[in-house]
Amino acid sequence: MTRRVFFLGLIAYGLLTGLFYRIINLIDRVGWTDAAVYVFSISVIVWVAVYIGLELIIEADDDESVGELDEAVGITGLLLCSIPYAPLAWLGLTILTGWLVITTVPQTTLHRGALILLATTFPMLWSRVIFKFLSGPILLVDAWIVAKLLGTSNEGTHIAFVDKSGILEVSPECSSWANISLVLLTWLVISQYQRRRWQVVDLGWCVLVVLTVVAINTIRMAMMGISEEHYFLIHGTVGSTFISWVLCLWGTRSDWTKIQKTIRLSTKMTGIKK
Repeated sequence: MTRRVFFLGLIAYGLLTGLFYRIINLIDRVGWTDAAVYVFSISVIVWVAVYIGLELIIEADDDESVGELDEAVGITGLLLCSIPYAPLAWLGLTILTGWLVITTVPQTTLHRGALILLATTFPMLWSRVIFKFLSGPILLVDAWIVAKLLGTSNEGTHIAFVDKSGILEVSPECSSWANISLVLLTWLVISQYQRRRWQVVDLGWCVLVVLTVVAINTIRMAMMGISEEHYFLIHGTVGSTFISWVLCLWGTRSDWTKIQKTIRLSTKMTGIKK
């Protein structure tokens, strides 16, 4: 058995269990209808990343045999992915894909597929872990900035609407943090799908994209804080997801044909009409 086939099976199993446990948990909390409406609380960007990452690994031309260390890593990942708890499944995927990334030649198809799937674990696990410890200060800063933009006051994460019709609460889901992890994942998916080599200038582009996402999300929250009517009109994930794609497509605009192919692929796979 080759390393490609060995790890493809383990990674596919890990993705299946990680996504399944996450979906089942959401359905248990909110029901089938609400879970389906919100795409099972999993970003379209993540679904696309999973599809493209697996596609690249399947297409990889690798005939290297499985080694003893590969087996040890594979067993560890398999055990973690078999525990019926989503975070542990994504931890197992981190180990499996991370091992592939560090043991394969950069820019090869196998390496690029593993790198995309490794990046997918960040919005699904690691950004949540980090945010759990830093959510207090992050949400307070978000609320303070939004209140200043609106010219109103805030008490903790609660901001008074401009028309005094109610209170806007800055929840973890509204924070720029989640959008940052998704926009960086989008960047990586598109650049790896194009086989675009990393350059120093890319670091500057990434910083610019992150700052832009934070600024846009802050303005978005401020617009929601004008009134309840504005809140219900603007609130949701469609706008932030669309902005993430636009920013990342702009930053990797060197190959528009491949970018269009990526968009068509994601639209076809998710069944969503933009």
